[in-house]
Amino acid sequence: MSRLRPLLCLALLALAGCASIGPATVRRDRLDYSEALAEAAKREILLNIVKLRYGDVPNLVSVSQLVAGYSLEGRVDLRSDFFRESFDFSDDVAFGIGGTFSDRPTVTYTPIKGEDFVRVMLTPIPPGELIAMLAAGTPGDAVLGLGVQSINQRRNWTADAGGRIDRAFDQILGLLEGLRADGLLGFRFDVQPTGRTAYLLLDQHGGELDPRAERLLSLLGLDPAGRSFPIRFGFGEGRPGEIRIYTRSLIEILNILGAQIEVPGADVADGRTYATLATGDGLEALPIVTVTSSELPPFGAFVAVEYRGTWFHVDDSDFRSKRVFSVLMLILNLVENIGGQQLPVITIPSG
Repeated sequence: MSRLRPLLCLALLALAGCASIGPATVRRDRLDYSEALAEAAKREILLNIVKLRYGDVPNLVSVSQLVAGYSLEGRVDLRSDFFRESFDFSDDVAFGIGGTFSDRPTVTYTPIKGEDFVRVMLTPIPPGELIAMLAAGTPGDAVLGLGVQSINQRRNWTADAGGRIDRAFDQILGLLEGLRADGLLGFRFDVQPTGRTAYLLLDQHGGELDPRAERLLSLLGLDPAGRSFPIRFGFGEGRPGEIRIYTRSLIEILNILGAQIEVPGADVADGRTYATLATGDGLEALPIVTVTSSELPPFGAFVAVEYRGTWFHVDDSDFRSKRVFSVLMLILNLVENIGGQQLPVITIPSG
């Protein structure tokens, strides 16, 4: 029987290892599923940008629930014949270990249709949400450059305007970013039953207003003696003393980024899409996502997707494009959850 002891110890160790597989899957799968969802969302948004460039219909699908189902079964067999006249350990003792493991995750996809599609894709983003992103440290040139059409009649770059831009808009974004970085500009948020109202706040340095703040107020047409200005959604001048921001919807943002895609010349010649617009003066300071195309799958891409036999991708070495694309993903997460939409539920068994 002394020879059985090592085998029994091995069996017990195997069972102990199986018992700890539950907690181990939580440590591993939480990151794996999170990364998989993020990567799929990046590919989906790039595909929609490309589809809009080609006059196709965009589509969004949310993962409403993900259940990771594990099944683990093990067995230990020990057989012996002690009733024979002669006993030989090698012939009369049989020992075996076996088991099965299966991983069958269940994913629930919910197409975004109807009212949810209107809310996510077609509704302008509330200015207060964009300002909240700015206050949280999101680069102002990216979040406002993507999500804002005009500020107090200072117009952003648009594809339908032939690439023209109001130079004052570019300056406003630069002043906002510089003043915020130096701690001379902040925000306040008032929560009301009708929504959240943001206020732009200016701080004085040494008792005097910074020259950049004076320039900002001049470009926005605001009272130079003011230090707190409410931010409202709207188009045009608005009431005195307020900042009126006309925001874009998500589909507008995707269309504008789609106009920058480098498409194959053959697709333009065949009438499948339009030629890439020449960038106007000042566009270099605004959000740009450089999307290139190729016949073969790209190597070293930050995000890549295939559309009708052509690969479109953002290069991983293009930091500027990656930065803007990441802000776009933050805006997507923002608009998906405005209105009380539930976040995806991920269930991972732990034992």
